[in-house]
Amino acid sequence: MKKQILALTILSSLVQPSFAEEIKLEKLWQSKAEFKEPECVAYDIMRRSIYVSNINGEPSAFDGNGFISLVANDGKIEKLKWVDGLNAPKGMAMLGKKLFVTDINELLVIDVETATIEKRFKADDKSFLNDVAISSEGVIYVTDTATNRIYRLYQGHLEIWLEDERLENPNGLYIDHEHIIVGSWGKFTEGWNTDIPGHLLLISPEDKSIKDFADGSPIGNLDGLAKAGKDSFLVTDWMQGKLMHAKADGTVNTLLELGQGSADILYLRSKNFLLIPQMKKGNLVAYSVKK
Repeated sequence: MKKQILALTILSSLVQPSFAEEIKLEKLWQSKAEFKEPECVAYDIMRRSIYVSNINGEPSAFDGNGFISLVANDGKIEKLKWVDGLNAPKGMAMLGKKLFVTDINELLVIDVETATIEKRFKADDKSFLNDVAISSEGVIYVTDTATNRIYRLYQGHLEIWLEDERLENPNGLYIDHEHIIVGSWGKFTEGWNTDIPGHLLLISPEDKSIKDFADGSPIGNLDGLAKAGKDSFLVTDWMQGKLMHAKADGTVNTLLELGQGSADILYLRSKNFLLIPQMKKGNLVAYSVKK
């Protein structure tokens, strides 16, 4: 009997779901504070380059001050204004030689080999396009925080894919094999303030049905979003400046307290490499992720 109990205990420990894993972070480097409201990070695997979007002004101002920076893997800023003349660039995602960037009410397509804007796709004038995620089929999805929409770039057209109040001002966006995951900011009260902060939502790509992740409890004013394990996510609360680990059992652990402005993270799971742009501090911080 004792042997059977021991065997069951060992087996149980081996089949624990991935969300039971605890995460530890080791700081690798911190860039110079030369960015101007850095909002998002994208990684170019083919060219081993990091791209950083800089708002450089009001996040909804058509002022032409925004730009994209080119950064080396060790945090050295190779070219601060690699692509400039933008307004307030935010979310980014790579597909082949193309960098997709949101810029208030436009989705831009940048050719990384020539560092030029190749195409522009216009959304609604009231839009506040935010994060970008790309499906395994190469379909681009974009959150619109201002109108509770998710746009889709499909067959050369930027279209409203989903519009629903339950999105609660969607910001962060991630796509896995089964769901489109949204990190909501929470319903606005005055400005960017909320009475109840946002949480994570799971959306079916087939029928667009929406359900809560875990128990649906408020997590924070969510910005950055990345998958940590089979059933857990890394998220940033922009207002509180926290990096958190949200698990499917409903628990949320704070991993880092970095100060207000912790924005759209990038987590390369294959390399255990995490990048966090700090909008208020103007820098980029890299961590090694250990489980």
